[in-house]
Parts: sequence; C-alpha cells; structure tokens
Amino acid sequence: MKKVLGIVFLGFLLSTSAHSDNIKDFKIENISIGDSALDYFKETELVNGELDWFNYSYKEFATSLVSGKGIYDWFKISYRSDDDNFKIEGLVGIVVKKKYDDIKCNEELDTAALNISGLFKNIKRSKKKLYKVKYNPRKVFQEASQSGKSVATSILFNFKNKGEIILSCYDMDKITNQIDSPIKDINQFDSFRIDIRSKVFKNYLEKV
Repeated sequence: MKKVLGIVFLGFLLSTSAHSDNIKDFKIENISIGDSALDYFKETELVNGELDWFNYSYKEFATSLVSGKGIYDWFKISYRSDDDNFKIEGLVGIVVKKKYDDIKCNEELDTAALNISGLFKNIKRSKKKLYKVKYNPRKVFQEASQSGKSVATSILFNFKNKGEIILSCYDMDKITNQIDSPIKDINQFDSFRIDIRSKVFKNYLEKV
C-alpha cells in the first residue's frame, strides 16, 4: 500500500502498511513518481501551464505549473519533453503561506521529516539547512548561506534507488512578495514545499 502525505490544519497525515525503499511508493494527494500526469490533470492544463524557463539550454524535460485540487495550492510537474503520456519524473506540492510563521512552518517541516524517516528503510536524511534564496521571475536559486532576506529551510532525503525528497519552508522578503506582475509567479510567495524527484530527473537537474 502506498504512503500518503497531506498537510492538514493541525499538521501532517501520513499512513502506511509497510516500510519501503522505493520513492515511487511515496504519494502526495494520491500522485506519485512514475504515474501519468494525465490521470490527474487535463493535457490542456499541462501544456498551458508549461514554464518556459525550466528547460534552460536542454530539451530533455519540461515542467508545468498547475492548480492544486485539495491540500496543495499548486503542483509543479516535470516530465520528458517528448513523452506524450506525461510520465511524472518530478513532483512539487506547494502550499502558499499567506501569513508566514517561521516557527509553525519549521514545526511542520520537522513533523513531516520525522514521519518520512520512520516509513522508509535505508534512506539518508540530511540535517536541516538554511539557504539564501535568489529570486528571478519564474524561478528561484538557492545558495548555501546564512545571510539574505529571502531564505529557505530544507531537509533532504536520499533514497537507495537514488531518488530524493526535499522538504522546504520558503520565507521570501516583503519586496519579493509584493512584486506586481501580470504573470502569476508562485516563486515570489512564502510557501511550504515537498519536492519529489526520480533518479533520472535528479541527475538532469544536477547537470543544468
């Protein structure tokens, strides 16, 4: 039985019947790595939500930003550019924090991390790290630094099959929050994120 992680008003809900080593067994809102995005979203949603910056100089993968249907406000879904089935290789669930509370978000981070550690065998968990976040329209960059007005606190989990999960609290500075743009930009807002990556997609991101 696959695991289900959901953010609820008082914290997190995570259920399972057995331990696992496979990142494909981890689900958010019933979506997991290896599924077809077409099982959950219309093709027009994926095509219209495609982010033009994500491919960089490579054409291997594309990423779409689509509205969430429940717990998560947004999903970023990554798949091979030539895959007509839109097989999910990367999945980010994003909850916008309109009234960001650093202590509360970090408590959610710790609770989720504890649950994940208890569910998976042979998984390596990093220490919680604080990153300075650089913002550009449609994307953010992280640098290992204790300084900066916009920051992300993250915990990384590496799986035996080389996939990874990253839990993060994004605390963006007020100037970035208030950017007035005709294009909806999820990266400028405070948020809690869970980022799931297959081995293939992880390797792709490391080379770009």
